[in-house]
Amino acid sequence: MDQNKMWKPSIIWNQYSKEDAKEIFAIHIPRADIDDEIGWSHTKSGNYTVKSGYWFLSGENQQQLNKSTFWNHFWKADIFPKWKHFLWKIFNNALPTADNLIKRKIAGINPTCYLCKSQDETLAHMLRDRQIAQRIWSGSLGIVAENGKHLKIQEWIKNFLNLFKKRKEECLDMEVDFISTLWAIWVHRNEVIFRGVIPNPERIMMIGKDHSVRLNTRKKRQDRQLANSSQEEHADHNKHQFQEWTIGNKASTNVQTLVVDGTWKKNVKTNQWQATIAWKNVNNDPKEEAASKIFANSAEQAEAYAILKAIADMEWRSPGLIIKTDNTEVITALKSNITTNKNIDNIIKDIKRIANSYIFISCIKVGREEVKLAHKLATQARKS
Repeated sequence: MDQNKMWKPSIIWNQYSKEDAKEIFAIHIPRADIDDEIGWSHTKSGNYTVKSGYWFLSGENQQQLNKSTFWNHFWKADIFPKWKHFLWKIFNNALPTADNLIKRKIAGINPTCYLCKSQDETLAHMLRDRQIAQRIWSGSLGIVAENGKHLKIQEWIKNFLNLFKKRKEECLDMEVDFISTLWAIWVHRNEVIFRGVIPNPERIMMIGKDHSVRLNTRKKRQDRQLANSSQEEHADHNKHQFQEWTIGNKASTNVQTLVVDGTWKKNVKTNQWQATIAWKNVNNDPKEEAASKIFANSAEQAEAYAILKAIADMEWRSPGLIIKTDNTEVITALKSNITTNKNIDNIIKDIKRIANSYIFISCIKVGREEVKLAHKLATQARKS
């Protein structure tokens, strides 16, 4: 959970001591999937009713049954969680396109498409109907998008996804490329609006290809990990030796190096503590950095939060990362397949989960001098 979105501590102070409240806010809530629960898919509430059961058995609800089958396949698909969330928004017409924002009475919205400058932006126009999108579909997958203009965009997408499911063996890569192209169009649209980038079909194809490669690399990595699970190493870690946790292949041409630091300071007189985290990209845009105050109950927990923040912020900016940290305990926890420190266990799980969306990640133990840029940012944030 993003700590910036958590309840303000002033709400808690009245019920607990400051130390108790800080301990509560320092607890990391993992973003992993929760356990399955039994539910009835033919009512909005998920609870069974006699009426819904009758219509289900009578065959009147056959269309709903087909929808249910589609969603079952959809949620089980081995794709990035962000892609599932993105597609869900498309199917529910919930993406913040210009027409949707105007319908919600958001003031100051320009209805014109930022890429073609000639028509109003709708979901179908953005993803399929405008000329730049049609060129992308034709060039990347050989799809003549104009032939589907009579369909709602949601049905057009579902038809292709259902086709790929039926021909899974021969269309597995096409399914990934199809979803990746939708995502790339949306990402580039946002680049044009919020970063002033010039519309460029080649940029869309580059984004789509990059994310297709990431997903396929992640799948291969997971297959290897599953095949070798019985042969996992349980190395004896030495704090004085070189420490590194690595996944993936460094062959990527775009690997960024980040330094991270988590500061944690306890006031001996008041017995209270405070923490900050920071990261900085040392070989790219000098503005790629972040620093903030957090709730953490130890130095290693603050450092783990710093690494989590760094890889989450950089998740869609680079396919590969080298992260430098001066904390040995976090590296040890990352390298271990068993719980080594309950204080950071859930944070480590989220780090590993997000790391699977990268082609390559390496987390290296270095000396304090090498992370001084991040340490300076964290110190400034703590004093602010």
